[in-house]
Amino acid sequence: MRSNICAVTKLFNIEQIKKINEKINLSLIESKDNPSNKAIKTSQVKFIKLFSIQNLIMPFIDFCYSANNEYYGFDLFSLTSNKILNYNTYNIGEEYSWHIDADLKSPVRDVKLTCLLNLSEEKYDGGDLFLFRDKELKVEKFDPGCAVIFPSFTNHRVSKITSGKRATLAIWMWGPKFR
Repeated sequence: MRSNICAVTKLFNIEQIKKINEKINLSLIESKDNPSNKAIKTSQVKFIKLFSIQNLIMPFIDFCYSANNEYYGFDLFSLTSNKILNYNTYNIGEEYSWHIDADLKSPVRDVKLTCLLNLSEEKYDGGDLFLFRDKELKVEKFDPGCAVIFPSFTNHRVSKITSGKRATLAIWMWGPKFR
């Protein structure tokens, strides 16, 4: 069993977060959300292609790869500029219940890593990220500007927002099927 359930680091300050959010909101595309089967997901999901913000989030992309190299060692496909990213916003009362990030339909690839960047501009309460391995663990210090990386087969949830608004950018790192 791998020892690190997740890797967390601070990457961006509030001015950088605002610039990233501004670019995201100017570059949204149409796509379809596929929430995990049987999970309750009440957040709003918008979509953006990586190339639209790639130069602004390079420290996040670098952290995705370096966390994999340091803690997980998964075979990963390279991110392409057309990769679609999820921009999730949670308002008061919204949540995403226990789930894993997976696509069981593909015969050639699996989601290996879930990579989240906290892009919240305002203070919020609730909206905590919990992971489950033997017991429920709250991800500490996942503050605005921070990134968290964990294996996509890790059961996780976002608790209900009780005040404010939470925003995250999600990149799922894919690789060849687990063997």
